[in-house]
Amino acid sequence: MTVESTIVFTDRVEKMAAVRTTACDEWRAAVALHGELDVANALELRAELAHHLDAGRRVIRVDALGVEFMDSTALGELMTASERCRAEHGSLILTNVPRRIQRLVAIAGLTDVLLIDMAGTDRQATA
Repeated sequence: MTVESTIVFTDRVEKMAAVRTTACDEWRAAVALHGELDVANALELRAELAHHLDAGRRVIRVDALGVEFMDSTALGELMTASERCRAEHGSLILTNVPRRIQRLVAIAGLTDVLLIDMAGTDRQATA
């Protein structure tokens, strides 16, 4: 079951899946996260990431720019997928991570476990 989130943009309101693949090839995937990621849609996150790993994709970029909230369940799914990537000689990279999510990762003590691409963090000063 796909869980949809309501996303409010400056010019429109849309319902979209909280987790969706935006691009992939034989060995890479790009996944975008939107809205609230919590126990209600953690299985969707797990399934999407596992699908790519099962398909042989070893580099997964997870765009977190659209994340409004993330709980420990969703964080655990990212950690599990990251560990599996690493075990299979790949990497899971979080991109466009809002500061509130960076703080959550730090508080959880996962800064050495989850790889966060810090490029573009100045654009998110107010996030």
